[in-house]
Amino acid sequence: MLKRSLKFSIRSNQSGTTLIEILVSILLVSFGLLAMAGMQAYSLAAQKNAANRAIGSMLANELAELIRLNQTAFAAGKYDVSKLTDAALPAAANCAYPACNTTDVVAAADLADFLKLVRNQLPSGGVELSRPGGSTSQADLWIVWEEASVLNLTKSGTVTSTEINTDSCSENAKKIDPLPRCFYMKVQL
Repeated sequence: MLKRSLKFSIRSNQSGTTLIEILVSILLVSFGLLAMAGMQAYSLAAQKNAANRAIGSMLANELAELIRLNQTAFAAGKYDVSKLTDAALPAAANCAYPACNTTDVVAAADLADFLKLVRNQLPSGGVELSRPGGSTSQADLWIVWEEASVLNLTKSGTVTSTEINTDSCSENAKKIDPLPRCFYMKVQL
């Protein structure tokens, strides 16, 4: 009889704790689900950013090859361009035979086609190419685009993503708001 009354007294002291335990577990599960949703959004943005970096690399290589094919126009500064994300695209050059017979016309057609390609391949894509000191054998090339992220980083200092890094951007690109993602390449002829 003593055993039975001891069990009964323990049970009576624990009434209602199951409901509190269930509410706490629901709260913990909901925080976990919110964290998973945030991680999924970040994962999707990171995947898109990785694809944009690969496209930026491919585009930089393509422009480098165009420059190497037309070194005379490059030396004359015909490939120097600063068409960042907010700049208007140049008119397409007529480069059909027999109109495409000088290196300058080829360079204008190359740039017009290339800038259109950058804008089509990258979100708010742009290009900047400069020759340090007017060099005829090397150039600094930046491919610029707007980063896809859950949050944006502005030049006013609002930090919203740990993935954005503007160290490889040109000084002109660092003036854009929101700050873009940049791919830098040194082109050597």
